[in-house]
Amino acid sequence: MDWGRALEILSFLAMLAFHPEAQARVLEVGPLRELKAPSAAAAIAKDGDTVRIDPGEYFDCAMWRANGLTIEGASAVEGSATVISDMACAGKALFVISGNDARVRDLTLTRVRVADGNGAGIRMEGRDLTVERTKFVNNQTGILAADSPASRIHIADSLFLANGACSERSCVGALMIGTAAELVVERSVFEGTKGGHHIVSAATETVLRSNRIADGAAGTAGYGVQYAGNGQLLMQDNLLEKGPNTGNRRAEVLAWDGAWGAAKAIVLRRNRYLNNSGSAAPLLVNWTDAAPVLEENSLVPDGTEVSSRGIWLHRLRYVLISVKDELRHLAGQLRHAL
Repeated sequence: MDWGRALEILSFLAMLAFHPEAQARVLEVGPLRELKAPSAAAAIAKDGDTVRIDPGEYFDCAMWRANGLTIEGASAVEGSATVISDMACAGKALFVISGNDARVRDLTLTRVRVADGNGAGIRMEGRDLTVERTKFVNNQTGILAADSPASRIHIADSLFLANGACSERSCVGALMIGTAAELVVERSVFEGTKGGHHIVSAATETVLRSNRIADGAAGTAGYGVQYAGNGQLLMQDNLLEKGPNTGNRRAEVLAWDGAWGAAKAIVLRRNRYLNNSGSAAPLLVNWTDAAPVLEENSLVPDGTEVSSRGIWLHRLRYVLISVKDELRHLAGQLRHAL
């Protein structure tokens, strides 16, 4: 026997046994399964697992803590859907994802409400998220992502319908992304958003391609897109529509960051903008120092493509807020010293 070769094989098998991918499982969820609800799968899920949820409606919520999870439903099967509805974990969301590198697909997440007014289909608290072919319907907000500067978020072929809400504290919209490295949204629909904005992003690189972002007859969203990052906003081949009940007649897209604009590049290319608000709302209001690149955009009816109206008032307000916060901080330090 070649003992050297045998030891190599045993070492290889041992490496596989302890490799995370070798431990990954498929956890099946459904009324006829051992795991009856998504929360049951979340309680035992380990890094790299796939959770498959049978068609049906689940009045449930889940806290996903493991890394590298794939959470998928059955919406790709004709005539069936996997619907998660009405519940909120930790007063936050239907799915609270604190693990990294999660993938969510083929689900419907709907009707979540919380006391703070920002109940989400997905609350992202980890790093890196991919969402595919998923519907967010009638939530206070669709996806809410906490600040995570290295995080990359990719959303494709998804629907955000009739999300949004206002409370005494603030308004939330369909998609709200805090500080992140990258947000890419493509081939998705945002429609009928209420109260907040369709898309709010502070991701350094924000890329929106081939989406429909529309108020429709009932939507009351403010901006279609509000970009507050310090890198690049690229919007290409999108259909944008501001409706008659819009909550903001200033513009469809707002780019800003702090008192002095830090965006490095703003590119709007081949977008079609339908302004049905009855007011002269430009396609873009630019409150940054970047010179926007505007190419082959279509405005119906003809209107203003870009404006910086309100920039100095915005900057003054931001400075005053900063000074107020600093004075409050100093007063607290003085009280502590005395």
